[in-house]
Amino acid sequence: MSEPAARSAATLFSNELFINGGSFPAIVFWRPPTGTNPTVVFLPGGGHLARVAYGHPGADPRDFLDFWLREVGWGLLAASYPSDHPTFPRLYPEMTVSDWGASVTAITLSLLAPSPEPRRVIVAGWSMAGRVARAVCQGLARGGLPPIGFISLAASAPFPGLVPVFERGEPVTEAGLWALSADEPGLPRRDSNWCAELAAQAADNGRLIIPEDVYQRDYRVNTPLLLRGEPQFLRSRSSAVSVADVTDELGTFDFGSHPLTGVIAPTRPSDARHALTDSITWGFLNAQHVFERYVSGWPDLSTIDLQLWEQLRSLMLDLPRRLTRTVSGGHFFFVGERGAEATVRHLTDLATEIAILQAEVSAIFCNQPIPTQ
Repeated sequence: MSEPAARSAATLFSNELFINGGSFPAIVFWRPPTGTNPTVVFLPGGGHLARVAYGHPGADPRDFLDFWLREVGWGLLAASYPSDHPTFPRLYPEMTVSDWGASVTAITLSLLAPSPEPRRVIVAGWSMAGRVARAVCQGLARGGLPPIGFISLAASAPFPGLVPVFERGEPVTEAGLWALSADEPGLPRRDSNWCAELAAQAADNGRLIIPEDVYQRDYRVNTPLLLRGEPQFLRSRSSAVSVADVTDELGTFDFGSHPLTGVIAPTRPSDARHALTDSITWGFLNAQHVFERYVSGWPDLSTIDLQLWEQLRSLMLDLPRRLTRTVSGGHFFFVGERGAEATVRHLTDLATEIAILQAEVSAIFCNQPIPTQ
């Protein structure tokens, strides 16, 4: 075994794989579903490995999504992008959202290829992973595995400006990665905030979930800066990423290409933006998705049956309510037994609701004769 390969193997958990997806490696947890149940493709946020979905050796498995997904027979494929974790033999500071999407797509298709038909997946992303939802869902669809949709776990929608950006540029490590534990004058360290959030989850559950030393060693990493999907000055290469660059990378205004998204939002002021705005922010994209995919191509809407038109209007107005659920907690609401169980319950429910909505909209237009030009 080569030295880099030996180092990678030594730092993996026993239930993890080190897989190359396209041009980029990833730490991957893969547990197939029971029978033909769906698989959740889980993508982590900035500064974290996907271990937040399945835990560390010695942890109580009930504190993580994987346990509850297993309970209902669903699979889990959790993929960690390259970072400065010692598993990775080299760093990838220039990795983009498109690179991330292509890597996850390749890994998912390769692992699910031997699975029995029908192979069904739903993509779930936490925090920064909202930026890559479109790229992964498009890639899977092109690969012959169209996902049910996307589930936002306090995920940032693909709009510039939703994530704070320092005017002087984000702090980076010497290697050019986003330094999430760096001190910024007048601002609390991000990892201190995260530790406080995890402490709150522990208090909710009446027991310690992830010891702080284990969290810093086995969960926390520094991240390729471009994955955060914000316009910014890049200290690592003395250049800037503009709003135009970001919207092009994320496909922000290509509304029809975004997946139909179910929202699971936190409730606490410690994660105020997600708690207060996720339902409407993702709801905007959902409405535009339905309009572009089903409505805009209709040759003459004046010919639509009025009863069906009213059904369509009611459905569109009701989209945010039907596709939003909440779980008590802050940014880590899905960690800890109570939050993990509730999150899986909502996730499986939202997957069903997404499919029902798609069928309802299709039925409205399939029942209509296509007008002649």
